[in-house]
Amino acid sequence: MAETGRERRKLKRIVKRIPAFFISGSLHGDGYIKNLSREGLFMRTDHPPDPEEPVQILIKSRDGRKIEVSGTVRWTTAQFPGREEHAGFGMHVDPLTDAYRDFYQNLLLN
Repeated sequence: MAETGRERRKLKRIVKRIPAFFISGSLHGDGYIKNLSREGLFMRTDHPPDPEEPVQILIKSRDGRKIEVSGTVRWTTAQFPGREEHAGFGMHVDPLTDAYRDFYQNLLLN
């Protein structure tokens, strides 16, 4: 029997609500980043892109900076029955830029 509630993630997550905008092909929209790690993030949005699609995210930091993040959609909430009310997607950040690393480190410190 599988354990429930057990954390299987390898990387520490920072839980925040950070406004963001995404573009994936002709699909674009806004939402917010719910959590992020050193190598990825989860974004809540009403119309997430499909898994394996390239995606770019523009993050608006509290100090007014705009951080662009590129990567690939790894999964969406549509893949999990019962999660439609909280739509969104998980992405792997690639390449890891200095701007994203600095943004993540600053969140760790605050």
